[in-house]
Amino acid sequence: MSNTIIARRFFILSVLLFCIVPNLAVAQSRAGAGKADPCALLTRELVEKVNAVTKQAIDVTGPKELPLGTSGTACEWGDVVLQIDPWPPARLEEMRKKDGKSWEAIPGVGDAAYLHNIKDMMAELFVRTGSRTFAVLLTIPVGSTTAAFKPTLVAVANAIVPKLR
Repeated sequence: MSNTIIARRFFILSVLLFCIVPNLAVAQSRAGAGKADPCALLTRELVEKVNAVTKQAIDVTGPKELPLGTSGTACEWGDVVLQIDPWPPARLEEMRKKDGKSWEAIPGVGDAAYLHNIKDMMAELFVRTGSRTFAVLLTIPVGSTTAAFKPTLVAVANAIVPKLR
């Protein structure tokens, strides 16, 4: 990966974490929702579906589990990040209402799902399923669009939903 792409990914992830971390203080533990292993849920097969990097690069990077506040956890693998329980379902709805113009409702994924396009640089698919929330984040390759990756993001989310119910 070029230094420009790495710097871009680092900047985007930093901004996302800056936006998410303050909201984690209000996160509540979810009754009956044990801590999920995001790297077990984010399988190699799913990563290969959405990753813009080569299979060889997927082998080199491998999955990395990342802590996410007091109640959440995340896994980064290549250009894909899976966040499990980054915030309570009510907070997801608050965020959608506040910034609704840039959030697209995605029917047929979990109990509610929203695609957030960040200037075709990053795509975030936020999903609520029961008392759980998760997000699939993807760095969009230069020259492509979030719309081009939407079907694949939906397929990944639909593969994860039954594992979190």
